[in-house]
Amino acid sequence: MFHEDLCDLCGDCILNCPFMDYDREQSIEQFRRLMAGETPEIVSRCVTCVACNQFCEKGANPFDLILERQEETGVLNIPEENTQLFRNLPNAPGEVVEGEPGKAVISLCSVGDLIPGLFEGPLFAGCTFLKGGRYFCNVGWVHLGYHSPVREGARKVVENLAETGAREIVLYHDDCYALFASMIKEYGVEVPFRPVHIIEYLLQAVKESGGAKSLGLKVAYQQPCASRYTPWKDEWLDELFSLIGVERVERKYDRKFAMCCGSPMVPRDREKALEIRKRNIDDAVEHGAQAMAYLCPLCVLSLRKAAAAAGLENYHLIELVKMALGDTT
Repeated sequence: MFHEDLCDLCGDCILNCPFMDYDREQSIEQFRRLMAGETPEIVSRCVTCVACNQFCEKGANPFDLILERQEETGVLNIPEENTQLFRNLPNAPGEVVEGEPGKAVISLCSVGDLIPGLFEGPLFAGCTFLKGGRYFCNVGWVHLGYHSPVREGARKVVENLAETGAREIVLYHDDCYALFASMIKEYGVEVPFRPVHIIEYLLQAVKESGGAKSLGLKVAYQQPCASRYTPWKDEWLDELFSLIGVERVERKYDRKFAMCCGSPMVPRDREKALEIRKRNIDDAVEHGAQAMAYLCPLCVLSLRKAAAAAGLENYHLIELVKMALGDTT
């Protein structure tokens, strides 16, 4: 939700955007017009990475206003096949893969099978897995310029997850954690379980292992856009990397200034998407990374070919932890 009373029109939200080229005066004018009910250029140029919410130190949530105007106007001109795909996702078949009592319950949303084999092996032995349309969080709609499906679908997905009776549910998809740990507070929906991020699960597994192998690997971390809603996870990730001997290289496009993987731009402007990918990968190489490390499976699919072509290896965080624990599955 945009908090107009907290916005002092400083312009930082647009000025700091890695995808825009406005100076401060232009940034202020863009947002002034937006607050006045207009649809300035920033609305159609927005990559929907949510970064401007983090750039706003006053907590006004400027992206939420941009997103509201995108939905009102349809200015992003997303192809119908893309919006239809998202409309159909909640109706896709769901599945509960029953595990052992006392073991973790893990929600894979609708993205759990995008990287085959990721959840096989000792690291996830005995876990219960929830996957399919019943557990789709809808947060991906944000990248299409829509917020209402996220709000309207929140209660149903909470109910579907709550049917398990689990007191804690591990969330693989960063979007899901963003919804249950942050966004849902605006919707008046109670979450009757503790949302646990997959990074928390991995961190605990490493701590309980009694000692993980040091990988001695320098990586460029690809932060998902949804992490903007839950920035506190960065501390967990840094601790996890430290325990498994992974150095997160300091680079231009990381942490507060992380860059989107480019996939949200593909339906709108493929050339722009390719340019974003190149800037991201070039930045990783220039700062000495040996590999790209990912959390979002869609980021993996978007960047892995370009990363490999640039001489970088590709690892999901789960794969790195498996390597450190000697899990060769």
